[in-house]
Amino acid sequence: KDISIMINGKTAKVDTSPVIVNGRTLVPIRFVALALGAEVDWNPETKTVIITRGNDVLNLQIDNINMYKNNEVKALDVAPSIINDRTMVPIRAISEAFSVSVDWDGQTSTVFINE
Repeated sequence: KDISIMINGKTAKVDTSPVIVNGRTLVPIRFVALALGAEVDWNPETKTVIITRGNDVLNLQIDNINMYKNNEVKALDVAPSIINDRTMVPIRAISEAFSVSVDWDGQTSTVFINE
């Protein structure tokens, strides 16, 4: 079943379908970052994504379950991955790291993100 994403009450268009890995919804990093008003940088040498929103900086490395927020480590349930040439990250972990509310409706397969 397709996964829908609602951000602040509006349906968000995702150019690559979200996927569920081990019970966690992964979305393209640029999608979630732009939706949250953040900037994204990519370090190809270390395969690290750097997401900046205000004074907060997240560092996530492909296939590494450790996420760093302002240099403090937090273990993720699912590591960021490259799927179909897109960098996919767990939407709940990223949203909550920026203090944004995330809810899941399993009946409609919808993620709700509210600031």
